[in-house]
Amino acid sequence: MKSSPLSTKLISAFLLLAVVVYFGVQTWQYFVDPETTTPVYVYRAEKTLTLDGFVVRDEEVVACGETLLELSHAEGERVAKGKPLATVYRSAQALSDAQLLAALREQLEQLQYAQTASLDTEAALRLDTDIENNMVAVRAAFAGGKYADLEADVSSLKATIVRREYAYRAPSDLSGRIRELESQIASLSGSVGSAARVIAAPFAGTYSAVTDGYESVLTPDALKTLTPSQLETAAPSGASSTVGKLIRGSRWYYAAPVEASVARSFTEGQAFELAFSGVDFALPVTVSSVGDEENGRCLVVFQSSRFLSAVTMLRAQSAELILESHTGLRIPKNALRIAEDGGLGVYCLIGRQAYFKPVELIYQGEDYCLVQPGTIDAARDSDLVLYTLRANDEVIVTATTLFNGKVVE
Repeated sequence: MKSSPLSTKLISAFLLLAVVVYFGVQTWQYFVDPETTTPVYVYRAEKTLTLDGFVVRDEEVVACGETLLELSHAEGERVAKGKPLATVYRSAQALSDAQLLAALREQLEQLQYAQTASLDTEAALRLDTDIENNMVAVRAAFAGGKYADLEADVSSLKATIVRREYAYRAPSDLSGRIRELESQIASLSGSVGSAARVIAAPFAGTYSAVTDGYESVLTPDALKTLTPSQLETAAPSGASSTVGKLIRGSRWYYAAPVEASVARSFTEGQAFELAFSGVDFALPVTVSSVGDEENGRCLVVFQSSRFLSAVTMLRAQSAELILESHTGLRIPKNALRIAEDGGLGVYCLIGRQAYFKPVELIYQGEDYCLVQPGTIDAARDSDLVLYTLRANDEVIVTATTLFNGKVVE
């Protein structure tokens, strides 16, 4: 085996020494002046209480056991008194004819729009934008699990695509097809109308297609005397309907047993927020009543007159009661520093220099705190901008010595 030349050995030794020195310097700098940063961002801190209860509404089941029917409204839609809730058909053929009639009317509407758009270049071009918007809506509904909205969004997308397909044809090409559709619609309308019966809304209310038998068991009046044990053992009546139900008014309730020591801290009219799974946002509620204690628990009833359409399908439901919430700029606790005048602030890295930005404390978590920009006495707007804490600022978390303008290596 040949031995390595002396020059090769010296070069290898030099490279090894350089690597050792580099890491040695980095380690020394870390322990002597270990400066680390983290980004500032907006954060909402919540203190919550988990509840298991029932959603209650003033609702009435619309009696119907027919299966050959077509519903007239979407879930959570408002319905005026006397307006159709559903149409019942005498035979499967009549239902099929009615569905065909609806499809023909939709197609006629699309062709009539396309005929107009073919004469208006701007209207035709707008269809391209409408298709893009509909595609975004479909994707958002699918990603968010909003399958009730998804069906309507897909239908709207299909209709817009059809309009776009015909929009650049000559008006004369569409006239014949429009006359043909009008003739088909006229012949079907008479036969479908004579084979159908309309079920009308008995009162004005919010429509829901879901019935569960609790409509006559858990009522607003029943909540006045209900105990925690009675709520937990409540059983549905068994009533059902193929049409669904109507909800009176806009008020809804959420009743849940709460530990007596916690329930006693609630007062009537006190405002909170409830977060249900399946609802994308927290719902504002107020305390309606706090019942008598039973085995260490009280039945607390919350009420709201907002967002009824978001809870029409909810019944037995877990929820997070948001007792308090705080929103601010989140920073690590050990990034807070005290100025000479006793005020609080943080040092932020701007470029390669550290600047002290005053803050006011909003909330303290376990290892973080929420702050807002403090008062700044600045003669120039540029100084006001420089010393105001904002989201995405790089706050210095650890450092041995800091001062305004310090250059951070």
